[in-house]
Amino acid sequence: MKVNKTIKLLLRIILSGAAIFMVLRKVDLEQAWEYLKEARIPFLLAAVLAFFLSKVIAVYRLNYFYRTQGIQFKDLQILKLSWLSMFYNLFIPFVGGEGYKAYWIKKRSVVPLKSLVWSALIDRGSGLTALVLVTGVFFYFSSFAPPNRALFYLLIPLAYIGNWAVTRIFFRSFLPAWGITQLLSLPVQFLQAVTAYMVMLSLGIDTAVLDYIFVFMLATFAYIVPLIGAREMAFVFGADALGLSMEVSLAIGLLFYLSLAFNSLLGTYFIFNPKAVGEEVGFRLNIGEEAKED
Repeated sequence: MKVNKTIKLLLRIILSGAAIFMVLRKVDLEQAWEYLKEARIPFLLAAVLAFFLSKVIAVYRLNYFYRTQGIQFKDLQILKLSWLSMFYNLFIPFVGGEGYKAYWIKKRSVVPLKSLVWSALIDRGSGLTALVLVTGVFFYFSSFAPPNRALFYLLIPLAYIGNWAVTRIFFRSFLPAWGITQLLSLPVQFLQAVTAYMVMLSLGIDTAVLDYIFVFMLATFAYIVPLIGAREMAFVFGADALGLSMEVSLAIGLLFYLSLAFNSLLGTYFIFNPKAVGEEVGFRLNIGEEAKED
């Protein structure tokens, strides 16, 4: 098992390194650095705040899925746990943040591990469905006009119908939370777009703004790929494919990643103060109560 994990980690590092190398070969680093030097701090702070708010709302969304499984978390507690898992994801790649979160909850509860795994996967699926809609909105307002453009918009209802059908057929216990979690997913994704926009304002970019945001949201689908900086690299290559500046895209991607890193640093406090997350259970387990009755 340890050998498999080591191999997977090495593959992630090698593939990430190869992708970064490809970016560096194609991009004018001096020009990208010139953009970065001009970044204005107030807008960067606004980007960090927008990203922070998106993560707070995402925690509430995940909480609804947990509740369908009979777990009642305190919102603040799961928020703290999420910052800790973000820190692990970004700064300690060989410790999966989601895996740590599931381990932490399982250690303090009788909830089946599969319920935690399904909750995380369905939560991610909810985010992807909303991402289709938000990307479609920016695609509509962008200057791109590919053939059969209208066909792209069919993906939006298909994504929602597909998500609902999969939930109903395979994960029926999560269905009561479907509507509210889909609604919460929309501001999560829009705030990601706001983060990118604030980064662009910090760089003084005022041309092709909607085009860059569309490509950025499109590149966000790459976050399902377990590579370091996958979204940012997809953004750079996507921008190049659609005729946008790779140097500008690299600067935007790096500063967006920086806003993510600043938010992830909040988890540092909980690394050194694990009790601050909550050593007590802090939530009610209906599953456990039912087990006692049996």
